[in-house]
Amino acid sequence: MMRFTSLDFEKANNDSCSVCSIGIAVFENGNIIFSNNYLVQPLGNEYLTLHTTIHGITAEDTCSAPHFPIIWNIIREHIEGQIVIAHNGCTVEFPILESLFSYYEMDMPAYQGICTLQLSQQLFPYLNNHQLSTLAELFNLSFSEKLHHNSQYDAEVCGFIFLKMNQFFTLNSSFMPDNKVKKENLKTDFFTEAFSSKRIDSSLIYPAVKPKYENHYFYSKKVVITGEFNAFPKQRNRLAQILFDCGADINTSISRNTDLVLVGTGAGPKKLEKINALSIVVMNEEELLYLIKDFINS
Repeated sequence: MMRFTSLDFEKANNDSCSVCSIGIAVFENGNIIFSNNYLVQPLGNEYLTLHTTIHGITAEDTCSAPHFPIIWNIIREHIEGQIVIAHNGCTVEFPILESLFSYYEMDMPAYQGICTLQLSQQLFPYLNNHQLSTLAELFNLSFSEKLHHNSQYDAEVCGFIFLKMNQFFTLNSSFMPDNKVKKENLKTDFFTEAFSSKRIDSSLIYPAVKPKYENHYFYSKKVVITGEFNAFPKQRNRLAQILFDCGADINTSISRNTDLVLVGTGAGPKKLEKINALSIVVMNEEELLYLIKDFINS
């Protein structure tokens, strides 16, 4: 079974070698087998107020903390030769490691670095953002803003997000989306699990500035979705994303400005009364599928 280490740094200032806290969480067989947070004395023990405001660590907290080489001797077994993941690791944690090893004239360890931010951008291009909190919400993981920027906590959350990515998607040996694997061979339908709520969470869907499919029937129409659709069982966000790609403006409530209501089975009687009262055009699932049949599996 897969074993990996999740890593997170907090810095005292803008210098890449000003790491003041290192959080690691070691996962094996889907569980955390070790987790800890290490205070590190940054170079000169100099802090910027902005950084302290973010993570709460001060110069007083690290004035007697060990420097990085000592901490490295403690954590090296969890990084050297291991799969190491970090959120935004490609631009933060991994370059910082290189800077620290260069400054202290230490031999850079070999490891397989995986950036969960970069991976999430490939898996979920429709998200408004790819922050740790957003991905935690996407996977129904609890997330505490109060604990955010505690390096141990962030490392643990990042690790659980990585586990979910591997659970729902087929990734190649470099832990990138495997484009060669056919959709029907995926281990499970991600949307069924992750978007099980009936309610459309529009904050999780990113409407492209330019519709993916131009000159479509839904272009510029204000659309409301109500009821259940057999072709999209518990996947209303997936349906909403297709409509966004066709240029639709998805609304969550019916009003005089609504151009069209997609009505599935089990639509509430009050909504149907309002539709009739406002004389709004309705569309059933059969009509809907005819219009988007070319985009469902694209």
